Amino acid sequence: MELTRNNYLRGSGSGKTWHVDIDPPKKKVSSYFEETIKAVKYVDEQKVGKTYLLYSGGMDSQYVFNVYHRLKIPFTPVIVRLTGRYSDHDYNAHETKYAFEHCNKVGIKPIVMEMNFDSFIENGECFELAKTFDCGSWWLPHTMKAASQIDGFVIMGNDPPYMRYVEDGNYWALEELQYIHSIMKYFTKHNVNGCPFLLSYTPEMMLAFLLDPSIKELGDGKMPGKLGTNSTKCDVFNRGSGFNMENYNFKYGRKKAGGLEFVITTPLIESEVWKEQFEWQKQFRGEYLENYHEAVKRLSVYQ
Repeated sequence: MELTRNNYLRGSGSGKTWHVDIDPPKKKVSSYFEETIKAVKYVDEQKVGKTYLLYSGGMDSQYVFNVYHRLKIPFTPVIVRLTGRYSDHDYNAHETKYAFEHCNKVGIKPIVMEMNFDSFIENGECFELAKTFDCGSWWLPHTMKAASQIDGFVIMGNDPPYMRYVEDGNYWALEELQYIHSIMKYFTKHNVNGCPFLLSYTPEMMLAFLLDPSIKELGDGKMPGKLGTNSTKCDVFNRGSGFNMENYNFKYGRKKAGGLEFVITTPLIESEVWKEQFEWQKQFRGEYLENYHEAVKRLSVYQ
């Protein structure tokens, strides 16, 4: 099926030439939550096979979990445990603990996949896999490997629209990263059955996120001190849903974590394969930035 609705979100080029084309929605948008509901129902109608959610325990995948659970659409969470010899716990235990807790709370039994991350790095599989989809991120290939091992329809709570503050230009921008978009290339090249960009699946979701009151406040510079939307996005997730998800609190509480922050403090990064391949990945780390107000104006042309 379509990786984004009507292929509205398209990346091209690489590195400094990386560019993203985003088509505007051609109908009025509702709240982000309402647009998520529409997208999930559409995806569920189109999908083939049983639905599996790659569930990291982060806010994005928890939001997807909550939406499917609210709609009573059958799905099975898949939690990937990254084991290794340099930690008493899984490398990503500080993230997956939230996934296990949430599954237990609502009475849904997850599938648990274990992956030896030391071997994944040291035998070169991580970087060889990255080359197959031009990925400039060493922390994404293990997720892609997990996705390709699932016999069913794989959904990912992958990044919703993201904004960051561009300090040297003193403005807020919509940001699209090349290495994130490489996930769609992986799904295509490896024939993975699923939807990797569920939280940005439709142009209506994209614009609804940008028009949310909390995001608009950021874009208007009314939340000084913030540099991105990670500490605000749960306001968007909660609006109209009643999920009561808590935003990341970078100073005191739960922090944004991809699950592999510990790995970069281990001897793994001193391995020869790491040193050889790390430079190669830099060419696939392009970023596309579009001024927030200009993006909203352009995407609202049919509103």
